[in-house]
This record gives sequence, C-alpha cells and structure tokens, in this order.
Amino acid sequence: MADLKDFQSSVAIVVSSCDAFFDAWRPFARFFEKFWNDCPLEVYLLTNRFSILSPRFKAIQLGEDHGWSSNLLVALDRIPHSHVLYFQEDYFLTAPVVRQQLAEDFAQVVSSGADSLCFRARSGSDISAAQVSERISVVPLESDARTRCQVTLWKRSSLQSILRAGETAWNFEARGSARTQEMQILSYLRRDNTPIPYLMSAISRGLWMRDAMTLCREHGVELSSSFRPIFSPHAWQRRLLRALGRWRLKGALRKQADRSIEL
Repeated sequence: MADLKDFQSSVAIVVSSCDAFFDAWRPFARFFEKFWNDCPLEVYLLTNRFSILSPRFKAIQLGEDHGWSSNLLVALDRIPHSHVLYFQEDYFLTAPVVRQQLAEDFAQVVSSGADSLCFRARSGSDISAAQVSERISVVPLESDARTRCQVTLWKRSSLQSILRAGETAWNFEARGSARTQEMQILSYLRRDNTPIPYLMSAISRGLWMRDAMTLCREHGVELSSSFRPIFSPHAWQRRLLRALGRWRLKGALRKQADRSIEL
C-alpha cells in the first residue's frame, strides 16, 4: 500500500508566488499546518527578493520578477524531484488532506507514466470515457482544460516542456492545452472527493475575496487587508480598489524590504 513517505525523493510541492503576494504567505502557511501538518514532502515557495523563516517552507529566491511562467521555469530547474505538486499562494486548504488517497493517486501517476493529474474536476463535458480509476479520468485531446493552474501533480519535465517564457498563468491555461497532444493528462471526475480540499482563489485580480475573509475568521487565521482591498460586487469600485491596492503595495514592499517573513 502506497504511503506519502514513499514519494519524498520524487515529489516536491511548489507554491507559485512572487513578492507582490507576500501577504498571502502567512495565511497559506497557517492553513497548511492546520490541515497537512504531517506532510512528508519538501515544500518550495517561490519569492523574488524576500526571504522567509519557516521550518516547513523553503524559499526559492528568483530575483527580479519576470512573470509567472518565466519564474516557474527558473524554479523548476532548481528542483531535483521528478514530479511537482503545483499550488498557488492563495489556494488555502479548507479541510484535512486525505493522505492515503493522495498517496494512491501519486502511485497511479508515477507508475503509469502519466504527465499530470489535476485534483480539481472541471465539468461533465470534459469527462472522457477512458477512466483510469473510479475517481480519475483521461482529459480528452480536444478539451481546452488540459492545462489548468489548479492543484496538479505534474511530471516536472512535461511541465517544463509546455511552459513558455513571458506567459501569464491565464495565457498558459488558454494556450497550453494545444501543447499537450502527445501527453496523458488526467483529472479528477468529481469535486466532492478530492484528497486536497482548498479554496480557489483567495485573491482575484489583486483583491481579497470575501470567501477567504470568511474562511480565515472561521479558523482564527489572521488575514491582513492593510494594503490589499476587499473585493466589491460593483465593477467601478473594483477598479478604484485595485488602483488603491497597487499604490499601497509599493509602500508595503518598501517597508518589508530586507526583512525576513516569518511563516
């Protein structure tokens, strides 16, 4: 029977981020410790110039921010593991990770040679007849959901081969599926039985989502809105809030400079 410890040398967790989202790191870490404190895998957090103090997370400092895909390509070159479990800094865990189920899924991907497994099902229209287990299916070649920036286990070399420097995460989701036609891309069939329950996403276009605020209050996790405003249902207010947030962020980055962030 597979155990997560069996994958310590082959699977690493990569938390995609940059210094502009440093305010999400601490709540991310709090939820990670709350719901996966027995995680045996190495966890890498991508930063630019900021350093972190943490017994759990290891920073990969990338220097100047060159954008999502360029940063990720550099980081993947520094990771020795054959597979990476992709997260983003605003994907807050919401319930305990189901270790045994996750280990079985890892074993399925690694032993079959599949290129990726997305742990968040999309829709019924993307479900293929080619099921590989009771909870996992092949994503059809014609689907536009073969490259989604959800929590996904990737073969590191496969992810590297389809990333393009200069692309945003949205570019990758929109264009990347066409690059995977020779790959076996897997996905969960349903959303109610994932081994990694998480909020997607705590931040939307620079604003804290109200679901994230509620989640943090429920679990006693501090979430600072000192410079990042809270999402508004009104489009005109969101535009103003984002402009305000960008202005405040510059000051927050200057204030934080040369200080380690304790997670």
